Amino acid sequence: MSASAESYPTPGTFSPATGAELEPVEQTHVDEVKDTVERARAAQKEWRLTTLHEREEAMQAIARRVLERADEIVEIISQETGKNPSEILVNEVSGIAEYAKIAAKEAKAALSPVKVSISKIAYPGKSATVEPVPRGVIGIIAPWNYPLSIFYKPLFPALLSGNGVVLKPSEFTPRTGAWLVEQCQAVLPEGLVRVVQGGGEVGEALIESGIDGLTFTGSVATGKKIAARCGELLIPCSVELGGKDAAIVLADCDLDRTAIGIAQWALHNCGQNCAAIERVYVEDAIADRFVEKLGQIVEKVRVAGEGELCEIGPLQNHQQLDIVEAHVRDALDKGAELVTGGERTGSGLGYRPTVLDRCTAEMEVVTDETFGPVIAVVRVQDADEAVDKANAARYGLNGSVWTKNLARGEEIARRLEVGVALVNNHAIVGSMANVPWTGVKDTGTGVAASRFSYHTFVRPRTVFIDKSSKPDPWWFPANEDLQELGETLVDFSLGSLTSVLRLAKVAGRRVKAIQKLARGD
Repeated sequence: MSASAESYPTPGTFSPATGAELEPVEQTHVDEVKDTVERARAAQKEWRLTTLHEREEAMQAIARRVLERADEIVEIISQETGKNPSEILVNEVSGIAEYAKIAAKEAKAALSPVKVSISKIAYPGKSATVEPVPRGVIGIIAPWNYPLSIFYKPLFPALLSGNGVVLKPSEFTPRTGAWLVEQCQAVLPEGLVRVVQGGGEVGEALIESGIDGLTFTGSVATGKKIAARCGELLIPCSVELGGKDAAIVLADCDLDRTAIGIAQWALHNCGQNCAAIERVYVEDAIADRFVEKLGQIVEKVRVAGEGELCEIGPLQNHQQLDIVEAHVRDALDKGAELVTGGERTGSGLGYRPTVLDRCTAEMEVVTDETFGPVIAVVRVQDADEAVDKANAARYGLNGSVWTKNLARGEEIARRLEVGVALVNNHAIVGSMANVPWTGVKDTGTGVAASRFSYHTFVRPRTVFIDKSSKPDPWWFPANEDLQELGETLVDFSLGSLTSVLRLAKVAGRRVKAIQKLARGD
């Protein structure tokens, strides 16, 4: 049985792997948040004048500092999340320089001015250019499951765009965010990147502080409240919320690769991944063999606290462990079959990786986000049934199809109501800076990575230049020629070739009338 939430340790004060106490982190008073934002804004006024090349070099310098101090951040993340060092190095640290490099290339595409093609007949002597302008100060509110990488993924494009940034880490992983800000402050102008610490009340204060854009990654309930308030304040925001990803296993799949691939993407980070595979729809023809193979693999996955080597860490907090246990209990009560797992392990918040067979849509483990090391297997007759059931979810982040027939797999994947559709892999694009990471339904409206994410960080400004020395023919005064001009423009729009000559004549008469009015004749 779980304890009441009131009896749990204060977030961020214990190690989920061992239960050892951690020194509390000083919280930011809500009255200090606005001042923090204004300091970032003051620094941003100079930063926005730098070149993209200068900003790119700064991002690379930040990435180098992280890599050179990898031991420091690995220890901090391990303390706060319980992850093993190899998992942290591979999934959060090692790719930061490449991510910064590719993000800079995407920035060049997203931030380049665009010269607009304008009709020389309708608008003679005129030109227009659309240029991206930094919004100002961007707030980034990130969760605890990837406390480093979920920060730097929006941080780099925000800074490359010429913005200042204020980060708010999760109260469960405050040290990781603070450490990243320290690395930024060692490279960037003073005050450009700052951090505020605390729970929901500090997040609310950040939204009310006058920020010019926001990215949020977290729960659906909180994300909807944030999006609503940002809408009232007319603050552009990108919200990436929950997931309940499905994998469809067809009878012609490579059984060994499919089973290990699904185990990887279901249990990676102990399942605490918005794009973890939580539902598997497998065709009846291969279901028995698949479940047996998957169970054998999952049974060998080791959890932190069971020995020196392990594949996954514990759950990060007691509340998440409660949800996992409740979902498994609900599934078993409603007829699911336990293949392996289903119990706590280790000295901290470890939970043994679990496979549940013969799950149904009535079970919480199929309908609600579990966010833990639990795989719900649902048997289906064919791919059509699998697609229908996969699309019945209220989330839509990633979806994958596993088959040897790539053409058929792609056709089925395109039918999934998701932001990222894959064949024979899952969630891998989350590490790529040039591919949009987005979803539909309750997963939210956010777009992370790629040039498509820049709406949150820049606004378009149109610069219009009129080189003509003559007035436009539709200016004051009104006369009979103005009526003829309108009628001729209609004919021209309908494709009349003779209207071109008439248009030139009537426009000439109009210009003379306007010039006469301007001279005061």
